[in-house]
Formats: sequence, C-alpha cells, structure tokens
Amino acid sequence: MRGPVPPPGESMRPRGRVRGDAVAVLAGRVFAHTRPSDASDLVALIGADDGGLVLTGANPVRAARRCRDEQAFGGPILFDLAAAEGKIATRERPFDENGDRLVETTLEERVQGQIDAGADAALTPTLYLRAGEFGAVEAAVEGAVGLGRDDVILSLPMDAGWLARGLIDKVIGLLAGVPIPKAIMLGGQFNPPQRVMDGVLGLRRLVTEVPNVALFRTDLAGLDAMAQGSLAASIGTSSALRHVVPPGEAAVYGRANGGRDDRSPSVLVPDLLSYVRGSVLADRFGDRPAPLCRCARCGGRSIVSFLRQEDWRDARLHGVAVWTQWARNLLYPDSLAGRRRYWRQLCREAIAAHARYNTLVRAREPVFTPPESLWIWAGEDTAPTTAGAAVPVRPR
Repeated sequence: MRGPVPPPGESMRPRGRVRGDAVAVLAGRVFAHTRPSDASDLVALIGADDGGLVLTGANPVRAARRCRDEQAFGGPILFDLAAAEGKIATRERPFDENGDRLVETTLEERVQGQIDAGADAALTPTLYLRAGEFGAVEAAVEGAVGLGRDDVILSLPMDAGWLARGLIDKVIGLLAGVPIPKAIMLGGQFNPPQRVMDGVLGLRRLVTEVPNVALFRTDLAGLDAMAQGSLAASIGTSSALRHVVPPGEAAVYGRANGGRDDRSPSVLVPDLLSYVRGSVLADRFGDRPAPLCRCARCGGRSIVSFLRQEDWRDARLHGVAVWTQWARNLLYPDSLAGRRRYWRQLCREAIAAHARYNTLVRAREPVFTPPESLWIWAGEDTAPTTAGAAVPVRPR
C-alpha cells in the first residue's frame, strides 16, 4: 500500500536540528540503530526531518563528526553506551558509571560527556533490568529524574519478561508518572508464540498508556509502536542490534539449514515485511526466478543474493532503505488513525504475499509462513475497528 509521501530526505513538515529538549529531539522519528562503521552510508538513506542515528560500538564520536562535518547530516544523533550488555542492574547500582575508564564517574558526568561529544540528547547508561526487579527500575528512574535535565532520555533495557501479563500493569504504573522521555530496549533471544503475543500487546499498552515512550533497539515492532502513538523508535541495522542480549548469554546466530554453519545475513524481504536468512531464501527458491529488490540501495538486486558474510553490510543497508520508505509513509498522515490504517493494510498485504511466495517456489506445503507478530499487527489494535475492514483469517 502506498500513499502520498515526500521524497527521501524531505518532509511535509520540515524542521531543523533540535538540541537539548529530549522530547523534541525524539518526537515523530524512526532512528537507525547502528554501528558507527555504517553511519556514513546510512546518511544518504535516513531523512533528516523524520529520522536520525543511534550509534553504538567503537568510535561513535568520530563517526558522528564525519556525518555532521563531511556529509552535513542535519538529523539528530544519539549514543547508545550499551551498558546493559555487560551487567545486571540492582537497586544499589542501576547505572554503569565506569564505562571504559579506570576511575568511576558520576551519572551526571556520563550524561554530560555525551552532550559534549555532540549527541543531541543523552541516553542513560542503564544496566540490564531483569524481569521483576522493581527496585532496580525505581532506582534508575530516581537517578535519571534527579539530574533535573531536559536533555536526558531514560534508557530502560528490560527483559522481555516484563511484558508478561503478571508484570505489565505494574510496569505501566511505575513509568506513567516519569516526567522525562523513556527508551525501552527489550532483552531476550527466543520468542515462543505466547511470549510474542504478550510482547506485542504489552508494547502497545506501554506506548499508549505511558507518556513519551520510545521503543529502541528493535525490529519492525518499532513501526507498530509508531502506529500506536510511540514518541519515537529505533530499528537495529543487524540482528544483534534488534534486541539486547542478556548479560552472561552468548548471542545466538550462525547456524541454520539443519545445523550447518551459516554466515548469511538476515535479509528484510519487502513483500513479506519480515527478516529471512539469505541462505533460507536461496534454498527455497533454488533455480527458480526470485523477486528483485528496487530499494534505493539495491537497484534491482535479487532478494536471494545475500549469501556470504561479505554480504552483511549490503543486507544492513538494504534493510534500512526498505523500512525508511515504510516509515515515511507511516509518519506522513497527520492523524494517528491514518497511521494505523496504513500499517494494518501493509501488514495484511504482507500476509497475502507469503501465500504468493509459496506459489512462486511451488511448495507442496507452506514454507513461507507469516510470523506470529505479523498476524497481530494486521488484526485488531487499540484503535476502533474500521467499518467494513477485512481482517485476515489465520489458518488453524
């Protein structure tokens, strides 16, 4: 589904770079959450008026300066210190106040250091919040609010277990009164169906019931969050940046196809609105003609051609080129109802495309099946049902 959309890099509501006011920095934007090494290439794909960059990893300051000084990027840039990748938060220590330094620093210094380095607002270096550890969440809230600054975003790297039905009401109650913007980053690596459903519905409740919430370091759930009224979102350019790996766990990636070592990247398939391993796409299509990608990065490249580790970078940039177009279409309507209609229709078309792909590969049994989350996104949401709208029928 396509609607009227401004050209890449432009906006119907142009605005300049905003610094200092964290809510204004975030509002109405979908950021690319990326390693600094990709930043220069992403500038050509990310709109300065409706997007931005969240840099995490080595040399983020150098990358940010290059984007600003050499490429004149006018959108906001943030730094994710990724503190949650190393330690568990406690009531006594909710933040990482060491960083790479031998001498402990204060939270104020960690925040000011980001601003001094060129960030348009500062993300708190919050440690990993295990499900049910309310003391750690309360301490993180108190510490961030206690700074008394309007350029701070409370980073909340929360285990996905917080979205379960027994905890989500308490989380909402705790965060609803927090006066500064909050960036939720979900942790965990496995998604059984019930956890997926709890996650989607829990996230929708968070962004509709808690003011000024952003969903960061996520996948296409970020677009669903924007359709529900989220302040902002950031979508990871790689699998590792689309969730937080809990401390002590090794990132699970690299084996597929019956356990064989597989270094092909995850590829965002535009028709399917889903990420699929490059090797899986190639195996399913075999020698049959596969769809071509017409995104701003690929220019007609076959969707089954991302097979080697050398293709990872191209796959990352391809993914951003695809979802930024969806994000612009999604953000274009002035009304939240219009955004929800666009998003539901896009998801329903993607569900139908799965059946079409099964026909293309002549599968005896369906090999392309819509993810659980896609069914939920395409169905009823927090908005009233549109009269006469057809809800996809799920196979049982």
